[in-house]
This record gives sequence, structure tokens and C-alpha cells, in this order.
Amino acid sequence: MLSIKENYLETIKQGGKPDRAVVQWGPIFPIMGDPCHVFTRGMREKGKTVIDRWGVTIAWPEDQPAAVPHVTPENKVLKDVTKWREQIKIPDVEAAANATVAAAGWEDVRQRSEVARKDPNLGMAAAFMGTGMFEQMHALMGFEDALMAFLMEPEATHELLDAICDFRCTYAKLIIDNWKPDVVISHDDWGSKTSLFMHPDTWREFFKERYRKFYKLWRDAGVLALHHADCYCEPIAEDMADIGIEVWQGVVPQNDIPAIQKKLGGRMGLMGGIDNAIVDIETVPEEVIRAHVREGCDRYLPGGNFIINLPTGMRNGSLFPRIDPIIDDEITKYAGKYFK
Repeated sequence: MLSIKENYLETIKQGGKPDRAVVQWGPIFPIMGDPCHVFTRGMREKGKTVIDRWGVTIAWPEDQPAAVPHVTPENKVLKDVTKWREQIKIPDVEAAANATVAAAGWEDVRQRSEVARKDPNLGMAAAFMGTGMFEQMHALMGFEDALMAFLMEPEATHELLDAICDFRCTYAKLIIDNWKPDVVISHDDWGSKTSLFMHPDTWREFFKERYRKFYKLWRDAGVLALHHADCYCEPIAEDMADIGIEVWQGVVPQNDIPAIQKKLGGRMGLMGGIDNAIVDIETVPEEVIRAHVREGCDRYLPGGNFIINLPTGMRNGSLFPRIDPIIDDEITKYAGKYFK
């Protein structure tokens, strides 16, 4: 019998031979609190509105599950993309990561990683890198302005994204050099539930090669590259595999998942297939959750390289605590039929 880590890696591998279904996040254990994470996101606190290192206003209302940028015409950091050099001060994450106080933070995440690796129910320690390149761009200037910038000021937008990409790559190198986790969970949502935010060719022009550079850093270091995008990305799924993403986590069922599996042929693992709007509700009957999970198993597991998973959040990521254990239990009970 494969270990939980071995089974996960066999599941996502082209031509792999898993012996059972992976239960959602499986062996991956996200570890927060490294010095880069604390520097970039440590000021976020539920019930408060704060200004982050980029100068972006971040709101986290008491009744909401997460913090989000709150961009208005008055508080937006970047009011003219052609003047980004004057209007944006890029945070010095390198100085923060190398500060004297950072040594204890790096040692802490290294120790927690070793605990996760030795745990037979886990096996892989993951670094978390939220706010990807597109998310950072629209946090600075607002969603509408960001989308217009691709069309109206492509030259300045390329320059801005080069600067954001360099920041992300520096951040990545610091994690690799000081910690070297087993997995990186990098976020960037490129679409809504039903469509991309931009034409696929626009994504390819502005993001494909920058993300190829970013994910090459991780893969060259032997770190599993997992990209979170809980949205519709079907038109660029093959591009995502091409640039080195090893697992796309967040595949909402509004994507034609069987068609994606057929096109990919195992070149990228997929995690998702559950619709939060159906199951992650406080009063939803347990049987509705179980039936939805069974439907996902029947639709997606035969295509291979697939992990049934709540697209949003991370480990234990359901909004309502009772939901995840039911999903886990149904996967364990039902999915075994596909791994005889």
C-alpha cells in the first residue's frame, strides 16, 4: 500500500498508478508564518481595515471569511498605469526576510515542515504565496482599470507586470533558499465561475511567460508547483501545463473537466470538481453533499489525474466546519470502486 504522499504523487503523475483516491488535500499541509508571508500579509486581521505593504487598502469585515482589497477611486494606489514608477513603492521583501528577527521565523517553519513530513497522515509541507500577479495588479489600480490597461496601455502594463513578477520571483527565491518546502501553493484567479476575465490571447501575452519564469524557479528547486485558481480556466488549461504548473487546484465544475482531462493526457494534475454553492451551506442536508461528491467521483475519477476537492480555501477550507468531514468521508467510502 502506498503512503499518503506516494499515492498523491502517483495520482498527479502522467501514467501514475495510485491505489486509492486522494482525500481532498491529502498529504499537503500548508504552513503559514514564514518571514515573507508575515511581511506581506501579516497585518491582516478580521474585523479591521488595514493598509498593506503595497499601500493597498485591505478590508476584512467580521461577517466575511477572508480579507479582500477594497479599492475606491479615492484610495487606489495606482491612478495612472503609465506613472507606475512614481506611484508605487515595491515592498522590500528581501530586507524583511534577511532581518535579524527573521532567523527565528525561518527556523520555525523548517521545524514545522519536518513534523509534517514525519506524520504518516501528512507527508508534504507547503508554502503559501497569495496575491498573484494579476491579483496584485488589480489590487493596486482597481479591476476595471486593470482590464482597460491591457488594451489601452500595453507597454506600461508590461513594465508594471515585469516589476510584480520580479517581486514574486525574489519572494520565491527567499523561500527556496531559507526553507525549501515540498510544495508551493501560489494563488492567482484568472476568471469568474463561468469565464476568463480576459481573452486567452491577452492572458498569454501578459502572463504566460512571466509565470513560466516563476514556476521554473520552484521546479528547478524540486518543489511541487501547485497553482490555485478557483475559477474557469478551461481555454488556457494546456498553457498552464506548458508553463510548469504541476497541479491546478480549484477546478470548478463549470469547466468541462472531462474534456480538459482528455486534452491534457495527464500532463497536469487537477484538484476540484465540487461546487461550493451546492455543498458549502450551513443548512444543506448531508445527503445532498454526499450525492454531489459521488457525482464528482463518477464524472472525473475515470479520466485520471484527478483529486476530488473543494475548489476554494485550503485544508479544512469549507466555510462551515461540518462540511469538510462529510466530503472526506464520502470520498473514502465511495471512490474506492475506481481503485480496485
